[in-house]
This record gives sequence, structure tokens and C-alpha cells, in this order.
Amino acid sequence: MPSERHDFDVVARLDTDAVGTPGNRRFRLIVQNENETAFLWLEKEQLQALGLAVDQLLTKVRVLWSSRDPQVPPPTPGKPFDGEASVEMHVGRLGLGFDEASKLFVMIAHDVESDPDDPPTFRCLCSRSQLSRLSESINMVTAAGRPRCPICGSPLGNGPHFCPGSNGHVHGG
Repeated sequence: MPSERHDFDVVARLDTDAVGTPGNRRFRLIVQNENETAFLWLEKEQLQALGLAVDQLLTKVRVLWSSRDPQVPPPTPGKPFDGEASVEMHVGRLGLGFDEASKLFVMIAHDVESDPDDPPTFRCLCSRSQLSRLSESINMVTAAGRPRCPICGSPLGNGPHFCPGSNGHVHGG
């Protein structure tokens, strides 16, 4: 059965955050237009991949525009957020693109339970500056997790760490 479709058109807010404590966090994109808020829940790896894709896309299309972004609603960093969302979904697949006519970026998302042939469950348009800020936010949110083992790169918890990089020896946590 096809999922409900949500088209947010040009967004006023595009941000990310983590909910919970390091080691037990959930990640989400927060997307707001003038009337609605969406939470797009992602795995940490999906969020990191989105950050890389944003950086690559911004670099790729840099030559296509002038120094000004097209008219989009101003960012609303000071706007209070009540934590309620009119749209909430767990993302299975994400896509990014650039619309040359409007000079805006397109983000689409497919619900994790949607069929591969279904159209996107969510769509929004955003500016270059919004995507650039999103990339910075993704880097900050994903870097704020648990410290990593310097040998194997695995996240460290409060207990002992069995490190495959040191032949399985226990390191203090």
C-alpha cells in the first residue's frame, strides 16, 4: 500500500539533532515550512552519508549560480520549537538534486517501509546556504557522540573495550 506523500515546497528550516544519550541516540532531520514540521528519522550512518552527499553536491553545482541565493524564507534559528511534528517518518532512502530553473536544491526521502518503485514519501526545496548549514550541523551532531578507540575506531563505552586492533586485548573505557 503506498505511503502518504508530503511536499514541503520551499522550507524555512532544515536542521538536524540527536535525541538521547551518546551510545543510545536517535538522529533526525527537522524540516519546517510555514505551516508544518517534519521529523525524518535516520541512522547515524545515513546522516553522515547525507553530509557527504551535501558537500559533494554543493561543490558540483557551485559553478552554476551567482553569489546570491534565490529568494527563500529567512532562517528561523531563534524560533521556538515545541517538539511536535505533523509528519514523522523513518527514512529508508534519501536523494538530493539541483533544480537549475529555480536554483534550489531538492531533497526527497522514501519511508523505510515504502516499495522501491513507489514515488518519494517526502519532498522539499532548500537553498545553498540552508544545505551548507545542514552539512555543518550534521558534522557537529555526529561528532558529539561517544569517543572512539584510537586503534580500531569503534565507539568506547563506560566498560572495558575488546579491541580487535590489539588482538582482542581489553582496554580501559
